[in-house]
Amino acid sequence: MFKRRNPQTFFERLRQFFWPREGWARATKYLWQRTVRLSGTPHSIALGLAIGAFASANPILGTHIIWCAIIIYFIGGNFIAAVLGTWVGNPASFPFIWLATFNGGNFLLGRNADDRELPQLSIELLIDAPMGALLPVIGPMMVGWIPVGLIMGLIVYYPSLWSIEAYQKQRQERIERKRSAAEENDAK
Repeated sequence: MFKRRNPQTFFERLRQFFWPREGWARATKYLWQRTVRLSGTPHSIALGLAIGAFASANPILGTHIIWCAIIIYFIGGNFIAAVLGTWVGNPASFPFIWLATFNGGNFLLGRNADDRELPQLSIELLIDAPMGALLPVIGPMMVGWIPVGLIMGLIVYYPSLWSIEAYQKQRQERIERKRSAAEENDAK
């Protein structure tokens, strides 16, 4: 009943994934509307978004949702909002996040500019000693992840909290107006 008349080909689905037919503005607006309509308190939803933003600063790709689940287990929050919050880390923002975590980690480790020299990476080196080659990069990033993630979480939490509170208040007022109008019509 809800299927397409002409199913999309693989390449059409792939193109739609990377560039929505309706555009990124509409896709972003849709996701935001879905987020503010989640069930839960504004704090719970905003906390979930902030946890997702915090987890997206982790330099190990593929573990962000796992980190969200672990953090939510201990401090609470909305898991679906956290998964949506991980979209703060995306291919456009990852280079900036990784640079910030690397520099922040080196700062916290007390390394000066001479100690920050990266190893010369090659395929042979990555095959022979992958952890030895990547540790000078991943180590500082794992240390810098925490403060950068906390900053990103705070930047996401407060605007989200305020907008979700405003949306839910507006929605409640709209429901009350409809309810009172229906009661007036029933009284007549």
